Amino acid sequence: MKHLKNYLFALGCLAAVGLTSCLNDANDENTGLSRQEISECFNTIKGNYTGKLLFEIQDPNDLNNHVDTLDITWSVTADTLIVINQFPQATFLEQVQDSTLKAALAKATPEPLKANLGFYNTNPVAFMIYPIAVNYDIMIEDVAHKATLAFWYNNYSFGSFDWTSRVFRMQMIMSALYLDESINRNYLLKSGSSSVSLPLVITNADLSK
Repeated sequence: MKHLKNYLFALGCLAAVGLTSCLNDANDENTGLSRQEISECFNTIKGNYTGKLLFEIQDPNDLNNHVDTLDITWSVTADTLIVINQFPQATFLEQVQDSTLKAALAKATPEPLKANLGFYNTNPVAFMIYPIAVNYDIMIEDVAHKATLAFWYNNYSFGSFDWTSRVFRMQMIMSALYLDESINRNYLLKSGSSSVSLPLVITNADLSK
């Protein structure tokens, strides 16, 4: 299977085209899409979808990262909100640096991942994604805790929707895992690291091509 960077590269090209268009519009004193254009974008993509979630895994017998896929469903609802139903812990569990926390998260109920959308192009429909942190209720030694998964956003999370094929392509990047709302320790970080980026790709495109 392809490495995830191949899918990210394709998405990056789409984002670059859209963002360049936005900057050109800004130079023409147009600060963005009109309310009507935003409404049209939303009405075009709203609905329920089924596809694949792609994320990186490491094979202990191979130094390169590889791609794993999971079936996923998502919906675009009112208020330009996208909801990924039952976002799986498998996407980041391998990276958790505390074995006790890792075991607790493995038992936790999957929670939805919600994100706001900011449209910036009409054809194809293109948008920035602003993920909302996902909270997991867990138990450690019979004590209740909350683990919070955070994401990078701004220029890191974006997507597109093709009017003709009705294909979604989206990228989001996980950045941190906190325990009990404390940001003093990122449980996705290895000793000596300063930051982490764990990319995800979500699409209903035919991945066999």
